[in-house]
Amino acid sequence: MAAVELFNDSDFGKPLVQTNSDTPNVGDNVNDRVTSIIINEGTWRFFTDSQYRGVSADFGPGRYPNIGLGTIPNDSITSFRRIG
Repeated sequence: MAAVELFNDSDFGKPLVQTNSDTPNVGDNVNDRVTSIIINEGTWRFFTDSQYRGVSADFGPGRYPNIGLGTIPNDSITSFRRIG
């Protein structure tokens, strides 16, 4: 099972990425498309810009059906890394 799962739609629709790795740039197919997240292990920091820059938000283990309701805007994730 991947530590992080990213989805295009709210409520975990349309899977985009499953990974265990820090990601300095999610690439064109994922950039600014993430709406929901599942964190299966660890604490991860997500950023609006590449290379871990811009507005950030931390997510620990859990299911986040709509990240736009939190501190980071919906459809804005460009990079992320494990912090714990």
